Amino acid sequence: MSPEFKIFNATELWQKETSLPSIPTFSQKLDYILGSDGIPLGSLTELLGLPGTGKTQMCLQLCAAVQIPKALGGLNAEALFIDTNTNFVLDRFKEILSACLLKCQKLLNLPINANNEEALKKLHYVNAFGLEKFCALMHQLPKLIEENNIRLIVIDSIAFPFKEGISAKQRTGLLFRQMAELQRLAVEKQIAVVLTNEMSTRLGLSSGTVVGSLGDAWAHRCNIRLLLSAPDDPCGDRLALLLKSNIAPEAVAPFKITKEGIRDVN
Repeated sequence: MSPEFKIFNATELWQKETSLPSIPTFSQKLDYILGSDGIPLGSLTELLGLPGTGKTQMCLQLCAAVQIPKALGGLNAEALFIDTNTNFVLDRFKEILSACLLKCQKLLNLPINANNEEALKKLHYVNAFGLEKFCALMHQLPKLIEENNIRLIVIDSIAFPFKEGISAKQRTGLLFRQMAELQRLAVEKQIAVVLTNEMSTRLGLSSGTVVGSLGDAWAHRCNIRLLLSAPDDPCGDRLALLLKSNIAPEAVAPFKITKEGIRDVN
């Protein structure tokens, strides 16, 4: 056997996969249906949903959660937020981050430290507005990862750069090449990649159907697909439907968005 290849048995694979920590969503019910106590490393996770369902809020929560200390089973790492549609709001992230740090300090029985300056430095933000800038950033990703302790990459949203100036055929080829490289980086560097995606209307013979953007082929590209929805609930509760996963069956979990971030429904 060539030294370039290594054969694993199923036990070794299981031990390798189960030994990796995940990034918690701060909703135990949502972590449970994901099957790995949160968003797993080494995978591509897609968050689908209409505007206002909590996609960006979930991303901000994960960017805070990736900083959880190793003493609490966290990664004590950094995140890269790639903003393609001006969705990022710093004040909201600071609010979620402060609540996350406060919870960690209480669990570790440490003095409460209100200075979040060092924690803020662990989030790297890039605006990638437009296809050309987005593609240039994708080319620079390996270098960014090498220079920082990044264990989470967020792209919010993946569809927006491909809306104009490119045909469907060109879009599919370019997008899939980029995602293949992103998948390779995720597996080799053990990084969680979270992509948000929008919904579009597919016209049928009699009526339209709301589906995820980027087409049917894209629906099979990510390891995990999570559909977020905001039912007409006076309490503002939301639902997360696990549409696809290579480690867990289809399931649904309620969650809510509070001042402190993503939390369980009481």
